[in-house]
Amino acid sequence: MTTEVERLNRVISELLEIARPSDIKPRSTDISFLLNTSLRLVQQEAEAAKVRIETIIAPGVPPFLLDPDRLTQALLNLYINAIQAMPEGGLLTVSAGESAAGLELVVSDSGAGIPDEALRKIFDPYYTSKNTGTGLGLAVVQKVVEAHGGTIRVQSDPGRGTRFTITLPSMEQEEDGYERQPAGGGR
Repeated sequence: MTTEVERLNRVISELLEIARPSDIKPRSTDISFLLNTSLRLVQQEAEAAKVRIETIIAPGVPPFLLDPDRLTQALLNLYINAIQAMPEGGLLTVSAGESAAGLELVVSDSGAGIPDEALRKIFDPYYTSKNTGTGLGLAVVQKVVEAHGGTIRVQSDPGRGTRFTITLPSMEQEEDGYERQPAGGGR
């Protein structure tokens, strides 16, 4: 019963996330803390599925101006998909680093991968290849990333795994709001 309530709660949360305006509430966020906190939320599910988690955070990644609650939701969706893609166990790797484009977050798994024909549709709302999925998880991820002015790319090798790369530009706080600036970009 608890599992079903959690599933229904996730479905309702995803529906609300899709319907919610894409306003974000950025604040200075420690990336290491964000990743470690979000991964703790799926730790039990990963252990039950015999999935090891590896975190790689490049030295010197500064705090980034982003909405930690919305980004955590997006990351959770990616983690859960990755864990479910590895029913026989495997490795979930989450990394963070800074590039010329901004903050780069990578979530990769050693799971089943995504067939080429499905790759074109995975971000479409209600598209799912699972019997129990709603097809909203990756649509929510894309919406959150785009609300931050970022991009998400996916690479998949069927039978060997999938890699999602999220790139978020740096944002500088202005008196009247937030202005997106490329990392390392000045005025």
